[in-house]
Amino acid sequence: MLRKLIIFAIGLAFANCQRQQLASAIQGIHCAKNQVVNKVTFYEDGAIEAECGPIPCGASGAKCIEDQQQCRSDTPYVFSGMKWAPNGQSLLLRCCSLEVGNKMYVGTDMISLGSFYAGGPVDAKDKFGHGGAEYDFVSSIRAEQGGVRIWVHRIMCASESDAPVVDNRQRVPIPDNVRRSPARVDGTRIAEDVDEQRRQNLLNRLAENRDSPVQTVVQDERPVNPLQYRPNQRSGNAEARLL
Repeated sequence: MLRKLIIFAIGLAFANCQRQQLASAIQGIHCAKNQVVNKVTFYEDGAIEAECGPIPCGASGAKCIEDQQQCRSDTPYVFSGMKWAPNGQSLLLRCCSLEVGNKMYVGTDMISLGSFYAGGPVDAKDKFGHGGAEYDFVSSIRAEQGGVRIWVHRIMCASESDAPVVDNRQRVPIPDNVRRSPARVDGTRIAEDVDEQRRQNLLNRLAENRDSPVQTVVQDERPVNPLQYRPNQRSGNAEARLL
């Protein structure tokens, strides 16, 4: 099945003749949705022709802005149509949004009179990515003295192996005696049974690490911090112990 191309052209001279030469093409003034410019031709009669083709992934054309001097590379907008400015020397561009996973700058080039640039699908040997489809397109254009300058970017589609993997493994249940991180901190005290169990566990660990048994520990009025515990000082030189 042949892919449709939309071709739009403007000319410095012989515009009517140029339109007749393009009679077999699908005429339009800009690219359709989900298309980008993949070829630009600068004819010897001064006509500038741009051809559009479908992108291999992502979406384009959801939003467009008109009468731009250029389609800036630091924005999500790319070249999609053109017309002559009132001065008859510079171009006014239609820039449309392009949403793809990855877009890479390739470079800039000057198209001289009677020549053209052609992008489109990238051969496997010339790919920069890791297996996904790649596609070169003209992201902006400007008429200059002696030629037409273009800026080329590359769409890099994700391969099937790069697709996110959903982990369907069953989560390991957390024991009820392990305190989960609180959803909020509002001063609410911990349940008494959990608080008492934590206090006893800390006391047991202290008793195992000290030479003499722990006799009494006065419970702090504040909620116990499970990451730090300061036992009751039995002498003036007793140290606080971090667990």
